[in-house]
Amino acid sequence: MGPARIGAAAGPLVRAGGRPPGGAPAALADINARAAHPATLVQADLSIPDSIHAAADQVARTVGHLDVLINNAAVFDQTVRKPVFTPEGHELFWATDHLGPFQLTASLSPLLAAAERPRVINVASKGLIAMPRIRIRFGRLDDASWYSPTRAYYHAKLAQIMTTFTLADRVDAVCVQVPAVRLDPDRVAALPWLLRTLYAPKNRFAVPAERLGVAYARLATGGEVAPGLYVDEDLRPVRAPAFAYDEAARARLWAESQAATGHLDWAW
Repeated sequence: MGPARIGAAAGPLVRAGGRPPGGAPAALADINARAAHPATLVQADLSIPDSIHAAADQVARTVGHLDVLINNAAVFDQTVRKPVFTPEGHELFWATDHLGPFQLTASLSPLLAAAERPRVINVASKGLIAMPRIRIRFGRLDDASWYSPTRAYYHAKLAQIMTTFTLADRVDAVCVQVPAVRLDPDRVAALPWLLRTLYAPKNRFAVPAERLGVAYARLATGGEVAPGLYVDEDLRPVRAPAFAYDEAARARLWAESQAATGHLDWAW
């Protein structure tokens, strides 16, 4: 919750999202220890549509508008070697990393539309640099035959970039290319022995969460980038995979995401 911690300390009223159970209450206490205005916790599991609806309703009951939405939730669990499917039939990574943020953004769009200068910030991954030819697997979005944790994760992150580019025609939107983020010691200790051993060198050189929090806070409170741009953690424009610039593919992705999430109503 680095962005929430830094944003709350700077003064804005923050609603921090978290998936129960876990460390969200402890993180909220850490945020509020330095907050200008106490943040509140909105619990949501972005793989569960009803949980998203409940979270959006909770926010709508407590605020009249929403200036910024940061879609930072993601699952990238390398121990999930076989695909897991939600009750709606969607592969878990796709549901959590793409369909969930898509539904949440639509559900909160009336509050965003009520703000003077709303902004949506989506989060992708620097790992996509190694996959310049990655494409959305239309017709096979929830097909178990091509699944691996890595493929599923980056497939969903490509979708986040493409959704941002489409959203930018409606609202101020930007996507951040996030590098590897340093895990806290408790999370590293919870990894299986082999993964913990393999991840240790990477974790030493990973970016601290606080640094990304600064970038998100700058995007949330300022106007450093133009709508629709894809930027790195220093807010410098970077190129997305080539497929992200295919307008027909972006339109198809939007249509299929709409169908998968129940043909959502948007404020724009």
